[in-house]
Amino acid sequence: MEIKRLYLDANILILLGEGKDERASLLTELAVGQETSSTPFLCTSELTLAELLVKPYREQDDRLIQQYESWMTPGGFMEIGPVHSSALRYAAVLRSQYGSIKLPDAIHLSTAIGFGCSHFLSGDTRIPDRIELFHTRWGLTRGPSILDVLRPDPDVLRTITRSEPQID
Repeated sequence: MEIKRLYLDANILILLGEGKDERASLLTELAVGQETSSTPFLCTSELTLAELLVKPYREQDDRLIQQYESWMTPGGFMEIGPVHSSALRYAAVLRSQYGSIKLPDAIHLSTAIGFGCSHFLSGDTRIPDRIELFHTRWGLTRGPSILDVLRPDPDVLRTITRSEPQID
């Protein structure tokens, strides 16, 4: 499996921060391996912060709030991208093409496409295994942009952790 760039859905970062199983350990290994990289392989959106903080705020878990906020600052193990208006437009296109995708997921997917990701890591089974964005408006064509969705099972995470990023 050749992965150019990997987008992490919010549920993956929650698993990294709160999980206690083998998958959480493998995600930790992946994140630690990226801390010394000069070229970001892992990325997510600013939107992720809002999703990460819900449970820690509800439970008043200051340690977890601080951990999540530290992950979402520049210079960490992943690149954090803003939510651009173009990502919002393409999120609407994705929702029109894939009825099972909720708005936050569509924003994540369109942001991943904007990042130039080849793969999207998510435990959300409502997201299809392959996303193809193709849109024509006023004679301008966008796409096809293809994003393969990976699930966080231990075998997949081992493969990602042990593979060399194929960043251009």
